[in-house]
Amino acid sequence: MKTSVVRGFVIFAAGAATAALASGLYPKEPITVPQFQERAFKALADIEALGAYIAVAENGRIGLYTNPYACIPPVPPVPIMPVNAVDPNTLETAVRMLVVMNHGLLMGETSSVYEVGRCKPYPGLKTETRY
Repeated sequence: MKTSVVRGFVIFAAGAATAALASGLYPKEPITVPQFQERAFKALADIEALGAYIAVAENGRIGLYTNPYACIPPVPPVPIMPVNAVDPNTLETAVRMLVVMNHGLLMGETSSVYEVGRCKPYPGLKTETRY
């Protein structure tokens, strides 16, 4: 009788430990489709907004413009996008920036972001001074 009680207790403890371990490995809570879409749309907009500031993303470091549209407004005007859609070019730049930043963090880069300048250089922009 004692061995069956001990054996039952050991099996119960092993099952409880396995459940505790499994819950630690999978800490994500369940999500519904509307919650997923809401989070994805917000993340998409936030990431695309960061892409406007990126000048250079390479070798684990990110160079950014502090005020990208300060010098000259973008020409032509920004097209009207469908609901929840963002500019694909800026989004690609931002996603590349996130990947480069992650590689830098994995390699131990401590200061992965640096300032390149104030604003984007536009074609035809003359920055030289005439006397």
